[in-house]
Amino acid sequence: SSGINAEYGIAQLVIADVTNRGANDLVVVLDTVVRTYSWDSDSDDRLVHQEKQSYDFRREVAAITVNTLSDGQTSLIVCIPHDGIRVLKAIRSDSGFEDWEPVTQVAKFTSPVRDVIGNIGSNVAGDSDDCMVSFVTLEGLLTMYRGDQELWSLQLDKPIFALLKMDIDNDDNDEVVACSWDGLTFFVDHKKNICKYKFEENVAIRGFCAGLYAIGSDGNKPALVYITNGHVVIYYNVELTSLGVQTLNDYPFDFGSICDHSEITGEHRVKLIRNLLTT
Repeated sequence: SSGINAEYGIAQLVIADVTNRGANDLVVVLDTVVRTYSWDSDSDDRLVHQEKQSYDFRREVAAITVNTLSDGQTSLIVCIPHDGIRVLKAIRSDSGFEDWEPVTQVAKFTSPVRDVIGNIGSNVAGDSDDCMVSFVTLEGLLTMYRGDQELWSLQLDKPIFALLKMDIDNDDNDEVVACSWDGLTFFVDHKKNICKYKFEENVAIRGFCAGLYAIGSDGNKPALVYITNGHVVIYYNVELTSLGVQTLNDYPFDFGSICDHSEITGEHRVKLIRNLLTT
């Protein structure tokens, strides 16, 4: 086991290969500083920190995430309230990590960014090979980016404190999951379709998480985790059939040929279509 001696409280942890060395790093947010630790096989797999892998932003860091760029390298996205977005990519040489290289970021916001989530999975091709990133501001403005292109923005009707992702409708695309302080949870897909769920208890939410988790031996399932005062509430195996509006055109049936049969009366046609839509 390994430990981290932190002079400030740890605000956030991320496990990912942010230094592009082919193995996971542990990224730690300490007030204004982002530090990177690695598991060193030469030191009994203890966490090792190199000072040059730290980056002091001189302002308090609100949130971090990782995102894969079009060149296959991993970037570190850092949100700093009242100071915008910073994107860093590791510079490596044959001897290892050298420095952090700032990457141009075109995302601009009129309100401070509260949270960010990257590497949003999509099976839809875009103008950029970068993975998608979603930002949410303190005022509840949710924005989706891919590379330098803003795909869409959506004003939510609640201030958001947590932003995550998961494929809740099994379409091989990650939905963005946003949670407000009172437990109102938003599910937003790539087409900006939205579904809302209100946490059943009328209490303040202290923490929230969403993703694929296992309970028992039946594998990882979509789950929502709410933390209130003294309680952890888990909704397990959460699934939606679709976030979009379904019409007759979405069904693989030839309704015209079915309803053209003379022996099917008008009343029976209505019942037939109703039964097809409820199956």
